Amino acid sequence: MKTDLYTKAVLTVIMLALVMIACNQYVHPAATAEAQGAFAGVQLGPGLTFFDTRSGEIWVYSQYPGVAGEQGPVHSKLRLTKLGQPLLDEFEAK
Repeated sequence: MKTDLYTKAVLTVIMLALVMIACNQYVHPAATAEAQGAFAGVQLGPGLTFFDTRSGEIWVYSQYPGVAGEQGPVHSKLRLTKLGQPLLDEFEAK
C-alpha cells in the first residue's frame, strides 16, 4: 500500500504538535504558588490547630464556640520556646 502526500503531511503536523506540547513545560515553566503576607510560615495542624514557624506560637481554636466555659473561638494560645521543654500557655500566664 502506498502512503500518499496528504497522510504524510497530516502525520507530520500531529508529530510537530505533540513535540510542542511535550516541550512546553521547559519553554514556559508553570509558576508555583507561594504563601505571602500574614500567613506565610503558618502551618495547619490536626483539627483547628495552627503553628507559626516564625514565632513558635500555636493557636488552638474551639471547634464548638459557645460551649460553656469557652471565652471565644480561640481555645488556647501556646508558645514553643525550646524543643524538649513544656509549652507555655499564654492564657494562663496572664
